[in-house]
Amino acid sequence: MTPREDPAAGPQASVLPPLDGAVYRLTPAVAALPPGAPPSAPELVDPDLLRRQAAWFCRLRWLVVAILALAGLAGAVAPGGVVGGLQLTPVWPWTVAGLLACLNLLYLRWIPGAGAADRRLGPRHHLWVQIGLDLLVLTAVIHFLGSVETYAPLMYLVHIILACIFFPPAQSLRVTAVAAVLYLACLALELHGVIQPATVLVHTGMDQRAALGTDFYAWRLGATFVIWTAIWYLTSGLAVMLRRRESELAITNQRLRASSDERTRHMLQTTHQLKAPLAAIHANTQLLLGGYCGQLPEPALAVVGRVMERSVSLAAQIQRMLQLANLRSESQAPPPVAELDVAALLQTTVAALEATATRRQIRLVCSLQSAMVWAAEDHLRMLCENLVSNAVNYSHDGGQVRVCCRPAAVGGADVLIADEGIGIPEDKLAKVFEDYFRTTEATKHNKASSGLGLAVVRDVVRLTGITLEVESRVGHGTRFSLAIPRRAHPTAVAAPGAGRSPAWHMC
Repeated sequence: MTPREDPAAGPQASVLPPLDGAVYRLTPAVAALPPGAPPSAPELVDPDLLRRQAAWFCRLRWLVVAILALAGLAGAVAPGGVVGGLQLTPVWPWTVAGLLACLNLLYLRWIPGAGAADRRLGPRHHLWVQIGLDLLVLTAVIHFLGSVETYAPLMYLVHIILACIFFPPAQSLRVTAVAAVLYLACLALELHGVIQPATVLVHTGMDQRAALGTDFYAWRLGATFVIWTAIWYLTSGLAVMLRRRESELAITNQRLRASSDERTRHMLQTTHQLKAPLAAIHANTQLLLGGYCGQLPEPALAVVGRVMERSVSLAAQIQRMLQLANLRSESQAPPPVAELDVAALLQTTVAALEATATRRQIRLVCSLQSAMVWAAEDHLRMLCENLVSNAVNYSHDGGQVRVCCRPAAVGGADVLIADEGIGIPEDKLAKVFEDYFRTTEATKHNKASSGLGLAVVRDVVRLTGITLEVESRVGHGTRFSLAIPRRAHPTAVAAPGAGRSPAWHMC
């Protein structure tokens, strides 16, 4: 039976939301630990991570520059420089803002790996230079805000907490110690008159500083350092636990991936070894059914026929298992890409299924217009074969399968494959694309199916950027609509219209 051309006939396909699916990514390998050894808190030695942290500090510093510039502007325009009970003079905020801006520009230029810049500083040293200079500038800001009269010293906590998040405890403790030394130096210089104490408070209480005595400074320093140490201890402890947990999860993920890869290798070896025996069984059963060994009695013919059907089914299942393994393999090079006619691929697929359809009196009605795309032929062939064979397998005897193709308005191809078969329940539409999933109705209708055909379709769709929509009604059939972009392969850049919803009127 030859497929009939019927350009004007065909059902109308409705548009459904695109299928949502998983994304496969390569993740950095994590060194395995000896058996029974607890993972330790990982050091930040990844240069890329350190560079990202340095860039993050630079972005945060621009915010500080903007705040200081606005504070200086408010002091310049306000009567007497008084804003909300604060005595703001534009000199020191603008000076500090300008200094931070210049430093930030230098940081951005000399972040390691940021271009043709000087890379004599490694990413770790670059980050430490930023932290050290920031603490010096912050100490100057605390002096101008009021090292005793205001809560400005609490701003050191920002760097302490960030250091606890970014660094192991020993290194974050260094940041805490540096902050303590700088604050102590600021107070000592003010106490001994080396620098004149300052504050932004209108009611300064400066005249009372002399009466405070050393006991006040001792208590203030002690309380400040105790608070800083407590915050460092708690924050660094939590950061260590989080890093340890992250390390454990990374190691577990690595072991799971290794286990999965090992199972895949065993599966591939087994399936490859089974291909040759199954092919031999199929060839010999054909010889027996063809009378090569003489006429077989009817019971023997029935048994040999069942053996041949089973071997064909197993061969198809092995083929789909290999297809899935190839699609999900991260080590293989992508297949070659060429300009293909989707209509020609569909025509070849339909011709290969003619014998199966004829045995069940299923009509294959085609409306195929040439539509050229750039794609891997293996991917599109797998897609077409699994969808069309699926439509035939789940059609009723004497039913009809429509296969339509036309060029899309924005380039690429629109494809519709529709059957009048058993249909898929609404609550199981998404599940049919899972590995080995089969509905109860599908199992009763076709016991030989592997449950992998639509899983292959799903992986091809996700890999190539094709949009697939499925509409089904139990007892009335299923329609698969595909929008194939002009460039349907993993390395292509998405073109306008890629990922569009299939728009069908008549097929």
